[in-house]
Amino acid sequence: MNNSIYKKGLAVVLIIATIVMTLIGIKLSRKEKEIKFTEDSFNNDMEIESTELYIVIDIDGAVKNPGVYELMDGGRVNDAIVMAGGLKDKAYTRNLNKARKLIDGEKIYIPYENEEIDYVENDLRSSKININTASKDLLMSLTGIGEVYAERIIEYRNAKVFSSIEEIKNIEGIGDKTFEKFKDNITVGK
Repeated sequence: MNNSIYKKGLAVVLIIATIVMTLIGIKLSRKEKEIKFTEDSFNNDMEIESTELYIVIDIDGAVKNPGVYELMDGGRVNDAIVMAGGLKDKAYTRNLNKARKLIDGEKIYIPYENEEIDYVENDLRSSKININTASKDLLMSLTGIGEVYAERIIEYRNAKVFSSIEEIKNIEGIGDKTFEKFKDNITVGK
């Protein structure tokens, strides 16, 4: 057997093994939370400071494992569904934007087919309507909001979650005067 062919083959195998091990290491390191320790100069206690931001969401309804989950900031509805074990067979997702970014503390409810839902998923401490989760009918209960504006609000929030109630003025046709009529009755659920 030729020694140079054997050495070249061994070198190729070692290079491939090194590349594979590097890729595995990179993938595993991305899954871990990066934690940086800093020493308090006064009492030598250790503080933990996370260098990545995480959000906590609650997902319920037609998912296999409903519950509270921690996701990286910027996570999408689909990420929450995957963490909850996926959708059940009878899940109704026609009105669900799986690509929408999540916000910390958000409640996601995936309805079942033919389920009647009261989307009054408002903050239990208030009677305000959450413009990020309210149904079209509930939005239409706001003074000055009809079917067209309610549909525009839903279309807007499917693309981008409202981060403040004032952001509703970004909807075509909703100006300061209309906003003043219902501003005390809405929330973004933070």
